[in-house]
Amino acid sequence: MLKLLRRRVANEAGFTLMELLVVVLIVGVLAAVAVPLYLGYVRDARLAEGKALGGNALTAAQACAQQNSGSTAAAANANATANCTLAQIAQRIGVDPATGNTPDGRWSVGIGAGAEIALNSTTNLFSRGPIMITGLIAPVDNMATGMYIVGGIPRMRCTLDSANAALDPANANSGTTC
Repeated sequence: MLKLLRRRVANEAGFTLMELLVVVLIVGVLAAVAVPLYLGYVRDARLAEGKALGGNALTAAQACAQQNSGSTAAAANANATANCTLAQIAQRIGVDPATGNTPDGRWSVGIGAGAEIALNSTTNLFSRGPIMITGLIAPVDNMATGMYIVGGIPRMRCTLDSANAALDPANANSGTTC
């Protein structure tokens, strides 16, 4: 019995070439499908970081405008607008008030024309903007998000275009809905 077992083990040579090729083929197909999906998830996560920063900036602008609406100039007029500068918004979201850059240097927060964003204290609608978030360094250097003011309501737009990594502050239809 022991001789039979030794002879059988000696005849076993391992995997055949065909079995190895099938395994390599299966691994290659899985990699071809999984890698693009993974890269898409990574890109979406990075863009979500920019969108979250834009949302935080919008919330900070609303809070700043509400706080500024209690000033004597705004209190004198029921429909007065409360203005907030980039420095006031930056202070609330933890970016450098002078440059608008995040502490890690990956994103830049900016405000469009007039360097202020305005909120009507009565209607709670924005009258000036937009808030622009732009990626500065790789891997987010081709990404941008913008909070445009359309009819007093902010609308978020995004771009991932490497040829035009910035949204047009004057065009609320630049980029894509995100």
